[in-house]
Amino acid sequence: MPLIRDIVQADYSVVEELLYSNHLGDGRFYDPEGLDVVVAELHGSVVGVAEFQLHCDFGHDEGREAHPGEQTFISTMAVALTGRRGGVGRALLTEIARRAQKAGDTFLALVPQDGADAADRQAFFQACGFTLYGPAGPGAAWGCPVSEMLAVKGAADAASE
Repeated sequence: MPLIRDIVQADYSVVEELLYSNHLGDGRFYDPEGLDVVVAELHGSVVGVAEFQLHCDFGHDEGREAHPGEQTFISTMAVALTGRRGGVGRALLTEIARRAQKAGDTFLALVPQDGADAADRQAFFQACGFTLYGPAGPGAAWGCPVSEMLAVKGAADAASE
């Protein structure tokens, strides 16, 4: 299982490479100012990153009908090829859900990035309990109640005991 922790400055160059290799960064110096950021570490190496904002009102200004109000918005998530299919992505989402719950947010939201891997990203988020809310298409919002994300994690932990 990966270790999920807050980002430290020593991680910035690795995170920039990770984002760039996933077509999510521009290859310049990484600066997470204004974001909460967690990284996933396996065997001493950072293999995943997630940027998010607690208490975000994403969707309200865009007039999304199904907008549930204040929530935690996951802005970016990337996992190295070597960390995929090993629980890294799900562990990142679970940690964000834990922090959201602690902060009093009850809903997670995100917009899967478009591009060549869009279908794979959507399939991953759907497998983690996220569903489309609002109109489908580019820039479509997906969401999941925090309680569902944590319930899935709790059931997985119970099954492994």
